[in-house]
Amino acid sequence: MAGALNFTMGIFAASATFTPITRVYTASGAGTETIPSGATTLTIEVWGAGGGGGGTDLRTATFGGGGGGGGYSKSTYTVSADAGKTMSYNVGALGAAGASNLNGGTNGKAGTQSNVASGTMSITTMASNGGNGGVSNGGAGGVGGTASGGTVTNTTGNSGATGGTAAAAGGAGITGTYGGPYGNGGNSGAAGANGAIVFHYA
Repeated sequence: MAGALNFTMGIFAASATFTPITRVYTASGAGTETIPSGATTLTIEVWGAGGGGGGTDLRTATFGGGGGGGGYSKSTYTVSADAGKTMSYNVGALGAAGASNLNGGTNGKAGTQSNVASGTMSITTMASNGGNGGVSNGGAGGVGGTASGGTVTNTTGNSGATGGTAAAAGGAGITGTYGGPYGNGGNSGAAGANGAIVFHYA
């Protein structure tokens, strides 16, 4: 009997093992995230979208500044009693590149904010702003986006390089714990990257 009891308990322990799940969202737009059964911890990582690079004055070959990278926030929660509860999220859209013209380029556009907020699961709203666009015709690089609401960290994105006689680099995206780099700023005359959101369950 004792052997049978031990065998049964072994089967129960094996069936209770939770395989970690990582869900990554990089397409811009809104959605709903549902906590899976069996998870005990949740890590949320949020990246804002990258700004677009400034355009080039083609007459003088003066490149615009690089776009700023998106901000980054990270939170952790215990979810052992929260299976089936939901959170809402929105992935930010990339900043468009500035146009390049013979009579002077135009500035790059800012990336938009990514965020995660409470649904039936109560959390502190996480908001990671998009990077700013680079200034055209040898101008400044875009400033990186700020971030707020993370219970672990809130990090400002990297700024883009200043434009000039050579193409300027966009602000590098930040690498997270379970994904990245995401939210890169665009180089001179190039669009930035969409933001991203990662939900990791263990």
